[in-house]
Amino acid sequence: MTDPGDGADRGDADRPVRRASRRGVLAVGAAGLLSGCLVTSEEGDGAATRQTDDGASGNGSDAEGEGSGDDGGGSGGDTAGSGDGDTEAPPEAVGPDGSGLVVTDATVLDVTESGGRTTVDARLTVENAGRFEYGVVEFRVDAYATPAGTDGREPVGFGYVTERFPPNRSFDGSGSREFRAEIRFPSRRSGVRAERDRYAVDAAVRRAEPL
Repeated sequence: MTDPGDGADRGDADRPVRRASRRGVLAVGAAGLLSGCLVTSEEGDGAATRQTDDGASGNGSDAEGEGSGDDGGGSGGDTAGSGDGDTEAPPEAVGPDGSGLVVTDATVLDVTESGGRTTVDARLTVENAGRFEYGVVEFRVDAYATPAGTDGREPVGFGYVTERFPPNRSFDGSGSREFRAEIRFPSRRSGVRAERDRYAVDAAVRRAEPL
């Protein structure tokens, strides 16, 4: 027969074991829950960071309109936005290749000779196909003698024509502009008569200053 005391001892021993088992289950469950909280926290932090980044960019975009939002919004971002927008300051001068000025026509109007010097009077027609409005433009104009019966051109002289425009009449892209130029040179350079048909001119942009 089994001693009741032994049974009681075993019963008492069994109960702590069962309690320990429940604590073990609770500990494992708590660890799992804690582990789950850590993962969620990391994901939450990442999402918050992305939202902060997105929010900074979004706030910068909302505050600046066309701006980049590098400063995450605020007055500094507004300044950057307006600087990158339509208020871009033009350069002091533009090179001939980047000016957008195009000489569409160069015509000899008259040729005269006096005191051993020949003067070629020419007209230039110029269009502004660029992105700036100009207050000062300058062109170099070259004159050539064209002997009869040949297709050749002999350079005889050159000159410069400079035009300044007030702000209310700047040289913009609204229409072409005409410029007059005079090229003077010693008559001995040319072997042709002082006649309009015996000379030709061409022109190129030398300087352009945006407003």
